[in-house]
Amino acid sequence: MRRLVPLLLAGTLALGVSGCSDDGSATTPPPEPTSTSASASASTSAGAPADAVSYVALGDSYAAAPGVPNTSGADGCFRSDHNYAHLVAEADESITLTDVTCSGATTDTVLADQVPALDADTDLVTLGIGGNDFELFLTLIGQCSGAGPDAPGTPCTDTVEPQADDLLPKIEENIGATLDAVQEAAPDARVIVVGYPALLPRRGTCPDLVPLAAGDYPFLNQITQGLSDALQSQAEERDLDFVDVARASRGHDICSDDPWVNGAETAPDGTIPFHPFAAEQAAVADLITALR
Repeated sequence: MRRLVPLLLAGTLALGVSGCSDDGSATTPPPEPTSTSASASASTSAGAPADAVSYVALGDSYAAAPGVPNTSGADGCFRSDHNYAHLVAEADESITLTDVTCSGATTDTVLADQVPALDADTDLVTLGIGGNDFELFLTLIGQCSGAGPDAPGTPCTDTVEPQADDLLPKIEENIGATLDAVQEAAPDARVIVVGYPALLPRRGTCPDLVPLAAGDYPFLNQITQGLSDALQSQAEERDLDFVDVARASRGHDICSDDPWVNGAETAPDGTIPFHPFAAEQAAVADLITALR
């Protein structure tokens, strides 16, 4: 398998994805989402019942699930038809899904390209976003993986931590502004904010899967948890539901025997490096369904 240096999460690490083809295999990185590509939606339930629930899914690659079979790169968003949004819709025949999630999305591109998919008739919205803002995870992965698993000390932590500490509050502000825009565009919708999964174990390392200096594991956990905390804080401030994927995914980190997130190489099933497996998407779908 070919080792890839992801372009970002995030989702987490490498939320901006190294792309994948229609069959789920890794290819070149996707372009930055445009108003055309990011707004191209995938809908289910052609003949919707009169009491149909209009569901719009928003977010980045941890919502789009690039590499999870079956992934299409036709619109530049590398969106799987088995991401959690599709699984939620498949579990309830009353749901009509419009999926505008897009790999590489930032809060700015959600505002510009995805929020327009909402309207006064939207009943349900899910949103997972933040890790691509200010190229947070691109910076983390680029600098931290460059240190290598045998690097002495904590070179990533020493060089990147001050920058990350500065960026997280700004990202939280962006998340809040995005949620305000979502509520304005879909005033009667139930909005569910989806956090990011745990990527790394609280103790121990797995350098073959995650090529980082040992001292950098706690730091990256701190950053990914900080991102999920920002999503939760902004959701609770607006009395919105929050899906705590970090808590649910404990014991399913990349180093575990039952990982929900892929490591640094493309998986045999085509899952992109540092992105969620189908099992994680199914688990998130169950958490969302349980809220309904």
